[in-house]
Amino acid sequence: MNSASISKPLGRASRGVLTTILIAGCGLLAACGGGSSTGFAGVGGGSGSPGGGTGSSGGSGLNTVAVTVDAGPAGVGAVNTLYTTVTVCAPGSATKCQTIDHVQVDTGSTGLRILASALGAGVQAADLPQANDAYGNPLDECVQFADGYSWGAVRTADVTIGSEQAMAVPVQVVADPAAGATPASCVQGPQENTVQSFGANAILGVGNFLSDCGIDCATGAIPGTYYDCPAGGACVPVAVPVAAQLQNPVALFPSDNNGVILDLPAVASPAATVDGSMIFGIGTQSDNAFPAGAGLYTLDRYYGTLTTFYTGIGYPSSFIDSGSNGYFFTDDTLTTCADQPAFYCPPSTQSLQASIEGLNGVTANVAFSVDNADADFATNGAALPDLAGPAGTNLQGSFDWGLPFFYGRPVYVAFEANSAAGVVGPWVGF
Repeated sequence: MNSASISKPLGRASRGVLTTILIAGCGLLAACGGGSSTGFAGVGGGSGSPGGGTGSSGGSGLNTVAVTVDAGPAGVGAVNTLYTTVTVCAPGSATKCQTIDHVQVDTGSTGLRILASALGAGVQAADLPQANDAYGNPLDECVQFADGYSWGAVRTADVTIGSEQAMAVPVQVVADPAAGATPASCVQGPQENTVQSFGANAILGVGNFLSDCGIDCATGAIPGTYYDCPAGGACVPVAVPVAAQLQNPVALFPSDNNGVILDLPAVASPAATVDGSMIFGIGTQSDNAFPAGAGLYTLDRYYGTLTTFYTGIGYPSSFIDSGSNGYFFTDDTLTTCADQPAFYCPPSTQSLQASIEGLNGVTANVAFSVDNADADFATNGAALPDLAGPAGTNLQGSFDWGLPFFYGRPVYVAFEANSAAGVVGPWVGF
């Protein structure tokens, strides 16, 4: 099993440029995973189903869709990457549609981003109307990572996930051939527009926020985000109203739209696949009630963060993120891998403990383990429950509770400006 290089987004301007991690895909080098509480992402090619079952104990109704941890699209070798299937249609059409498999489910970003190569059999990028800005020019978007960037057009699509549908959703088509020339202010390292770069055919951002950039991008033109791209002219940064930015598709469902629940079974050792459920809505159906005994942790309404206490140190910019493929935190007593320093390789499995505290003062003690990443990768397993690595310079003040945190516990993600379990989001619960 290959691990992957880190390609983290530099952050959502609307949430204050928190440089948390989007480790996008599991290709050839060091760490892999998905989005951040402030991040973007995008990916490339395929169709079908994600495989997998109906979940450990999750929903069984029309508001439920299967999710799977597996090795990803052919040739990727993903680890701890959660996938589902999404159908994209031209607005109002029941025939111009494309079902895309291996769409990464990311609770740390917002919006649907599709690699152009994932379209074509049922619907082409050109069948999805190009979004225009306030000047009537095509609207394109840049996604910047710590080690690269992606570029593509903003288009409109009807999006179906399981049995739920959102109409006329702004989405990004990464590597869209109709997009304008990439502006210099977007370029940051190599271009990342392939399946190998991202480890998925698309990324579905179902995090706590409703839009991917928010009020900052609505009130000012921010380089590295949205661009006005006139025909035959250079693309320049442009302000974009919140409603015209990429949106959380689940929040646009007619019902079951105030949050999501990810329900994965416990994983005791490396496994080839893990099947679970994503349930839409919190407290809207009999299958998504918030349990009386669960903890509810409110988040910073701007950054989407909470505090983690580990070895006596508080990390106030911490987050819980299905799009990260491991635990990422600072512990100088843990040995890093000689060949892959983005991961820890202790000589024996370490049993550790930290505590999570929401802005509401509610706390939870969390026990977790860290084992040798080299030994993990040698198993060729896709689900590695004890995978971890150092936080790195772009995660100062953060403890990243990645996908291993989700194994064995339903995690509730409540959207901002919506009430769920009697509390207005953003919050997480488990």
